[in-house]
Amino acid sequence: MPVMEPPRLPGPDSPAPPGRRPAAVLIPIYPTPDGPHVVIIRRTTRGRHAGQHAFPGGRPEPEDADLRATALREAHEEVGIVPTDVTVLAPLPVVETIVTNYAISTFVGILDRRPDMVAQPDEVAEILEVPLAALMDDRLPLVEDWDLPLPGEPWTAPAPDAPPEQRRRTIRYYPWKGHRIWGATARMIEHLVTAIREGRIAVPAHA
Repeated sequence: MPVMEPPRLPGPDSPAPPGRRPAAVLIPIYPTPDGPHVVIIRRTTRGRHAGQHAFPGGRPEPEDADLRATALREAHEEVGIVPTDVTVLAPLPVVETIVTNYAISTFVGILDRRPDMVAQPDEVAEILEVPLAALMDDRLPLVEDWDLPLPGEPWTAPAPDAPPEQRRRTIRYYPWKGHRIWGATARMIEHLVTAIREGRIAVPAHA
């Protein structure tokens, strides 16, 4: 049975591996009296990853100076976060996707207050504001076997004659208020949690 473990990844400054398309996301983190919160979006039912969770981001455009600029521009377009309000602390390891062939550069961005956010209706169905502490729980990520096809990925449907072991896949995910955050986004969260625990990234504790 295939197991979705975090892959061995190149460093954040590495070029996209051959055959992979570059993309970038921003992990926005802002302080509150109850501790830092992380912005995660749920995609609309349009597109290849319908209804899945993600960090704001996308593919580079010609006007982007670099992938950091791509992440900031996409966060502004998708949820209204003003680029000049963001302090980019550090990039995390690149996350590769298999089916869509992306090499996703992940940038951690700190804001000094909760941003005024508006979802881009064609791309963003919901904006989640998740306490960082909920993602730092030592019991996470959870690991479960899910029936195929996976949510938002009809191409993962098993063949009609597939044996039972090919009809389920082991998934690592982060639960929050009925949401199940999995796939590339879950791998990014794992990298974020590791970087914080190892002291490579420091986030403000409170507003």
